[in-house]
Amino acid sequence: MRKGKFIVLEGISGSGQRVKAGIVSLHKALVELGSEVVECANPDSGRAKELGMESMLNWHFGKDARADFFFEGAVRSEIIRNIVLPALNQNKVVLSKQSSISSLANAHVKDCKHFDVLRHLEKISRGFLFEEEIYPNLTIFFDVPPEEAYERIEDVLQIHHEGGMEYYQKMQDFYLQEIPRWRGVRVDASLSRPQQEIDAEVLALVKAVL
Repeated sequence: MRKGKFIVLEGISGSGQRVKAGIVSLHKALVELGSEVVECANPDSGRAKELGMESMLNWHFGKDARADFFFEGAVRSEIIRNIVLPALNQNKVVLSKQSSISSLANAHVKDCKHFDVLRHLEKISRGFLFEEEIYPNLTIFFDVPPEEAYERIEDVLQIHHEGGMEYYQKMQDFYLQEIPRWRGVRVDASLSRPQQEIDAEVLALVKAVL
């Protein structure tokens, strides 16, 4: 029986700094506990570049939600086959910054039609129909309030999403509805909460599934 674990850390647009800090802390803590850890990330994540995935970053995200979804699905298929599955078979812990929910959320907030079809395509990207379907053992949603995410993206980084604040609220609502499908747990990641406290909660959640 495979003992490796696949842990996904997710968050809405604007939560990236909290999620990144969480995954770096979690990686370090798991290694100190004796686990072998492998990291991967969605191609639109800043963490992807840090992990040496620059070759995937020439894609211009945000221009076409449909094209973004297909691109992310293709990359996810490669990540699952070449990184996640081999690591799980070697009983390692795989940490992923964003994955399936991120792609679905981006499509949802752009009001893509036939969302049930997108769900099926996402499922195929994780191995369904081809070989064993890979599913996270745990998904942790870093819940950054929409107003804080808005300020980070729109005011600080000067990246503007159509819909303004409503975009961030719709994304948060989708995540909260979606995480039960993915063995998900919500973690309060608001700025009022110390990062150390968030890290401790996340580590406890992961230790419970190891």
